[in-house]
Amino acid sequence: MDINYSSIMKKALLTLTLMFGLLFAVATAMLWYLEMPINHAVAAAVIITLLQYVLAPLIIPMFYDIEFVDINISSDTWQKIYDLCKKAGVKTPRIGIIKDGNPNAFVYGYHRGFAWLIVTQGLFEKLTEEEFEAVIAHELGHIKHNDFVLMMIVSFIPMAMYQIYSWTNRNSKSNPAYWVGIGAYAAYVVSQFFALSFSRVREYYADSFSRKTMEGGEYLKNALIKIAYGYTALEEKRSRKAIAFGISNNLQDESFVLTQYKGLTSGELEVKLIAWDMKSLWGRWYELNSTHPLTAKRILALEGKSSKSYPISKAEIGRFFTEAIIWLLPWGSACYIYLINKSYLFGSRFFPAVWGLIKAEPQYLLLLGMAILVKYFYSHGKNHQNYKLEELLSREDASPVKGMPAVIEGKIIGKGIPGYFFGEDLIIDDGTSIMLIDYKQPLRIMEIIFGLDTAERLRDKDVKVAGWYKRGNRPYFQCRHIFVDDKKLISFNYILTELLGYVLIAAGIIMYLIKLFIY
Repeated sequence: MDINYSSIMKKALLTLTLMFGLLFAVATAMLWYLEMPINHAVAAAVIITLLQYVLAPLIIPMFYDIEFVDINISSDTWQKIYDLCKKAGVKTPRIGIIKDGNPNAFVYGYHRGFAWLIVTQGLFEKLTEEEFEAVIAHELGHIKHNDFVLMMIVSFIPMAMYQIYSWTNRNSKSNPAYWVGIGAYAAYVVSQFFALSFSRVREYYADSFSRKTMEGGEYLKNALIKIAYGYTALEEKRSRKAIAFGISNNLQDESFVLTQYKGLTSGELEVKLIAWDMKSLWGRWYELNSTHPLTAKRILALEGKSSKSYPISKAEIGRFFTEAIIWLLPWGSACYIYLINKSYLFGSRFFPAVWGLIKAEPQYLLLLGMAILVKYFYSHGKNHQNYKLEELLSREDASPVKGMPAVIEGKIIGKGIPGYFFGEDLIIDDGTSIMLIDYKQPLRIMEIIFGLDTAERLRDKDVKVAGWYKRGNRPYFQCRHIFVDDKKLISFNYILTELLGYVLIAAGIIMYLIKLFIY
């Protein structure tokens, strides 16, 4: 069945009804069992929600490197935006630019008459004029539909649920208030998924608005392929808007990439990119936890096609559960140890009890160490080879768990989160595509320092990156080493993870031998 955008309103209303139903049910239960006013908990949720709504537009410019511009300057770009606003019946928002090569755009504000539109340098460089306009129309759709206000209302529901839970969880199990609190916490968890679902519906609305404004969905579809998948080589582009801004093109020379891979046509690669989203259970999992629908679903909706033509195979189901087990193996092992020794661990002081358990049962260290190493070696293969980004994007066997060892080369054009001062992730461009480089360190402070200093200095640098290609809600590259200017930047996260596994195994063996021959 073709996508019917009129059904989106029904989904939105149903979601809101269910969410407010949860709030009403929990509030009613509290009043019934406790015979007390609920105003304290709800008032706290209202205050927090309103504070987020009021302060967010003021805080965003503090964390993002945004340059606000005068809409009245003479420019074809601004004229196009002004014309789109007029056509959409939207007051022209204040416009800001983030000088980052990662193509993206977003809006924020208080209501349709008081909003900001932010675009990145990469949006001008990577998109054609029509694609650019389609993306702007999508963002104007959010403004037109007052999504700022709607999402504020929706975000209040989980907040209220949690406040009610916090208000009642201090009671004993014999008190009915305790079970009301447990119910409120369950409603809090469920309502978070409802909030995410409602956000995804709003994205479909904005896509529909863009399609109507542009009199077709082809341009937004192409823009989504470039922005979400990173496949920027759909066609030869002429960046007239970039010239208007004084922005230079930084596409790489074909000879820069060392591989004999024979490229696919844009249509063939598009099919493969969409197929992964639709046929992978990991894609469904990521969508469930995301504010945005799967890119493939948005593309199919723009084309008026059904997503039911992409059945999930038994092999994919088996692969998903196998990888999920491996992904959870270390935590599962820790939970197993905790559950069978719960009474012992909490029968006395926790840390002395843990040490006593290790001395008595050193095999637990072996179990944890082996679980860590099994996950590590499954996820991080060793045979790294040179690849083009386009070649990696074509891999339908990609996974967020089992990484494909690879070496990629290109130019760093921006950050994973454009303009974000503390952002440590990078965007690489090799001339065929762009891709996010996921940079990790054991401590968050190390990532912040990298984002503030090193990431900025890497911009416009030619680099070689060794790591693993993975696929989550978007394709990305997990970085182990970055080679630049005869220097090697190391991500210690993976080295320490492997080392931890070996240390735990060695400690388990030593403790077992001590127990065997001494105790």
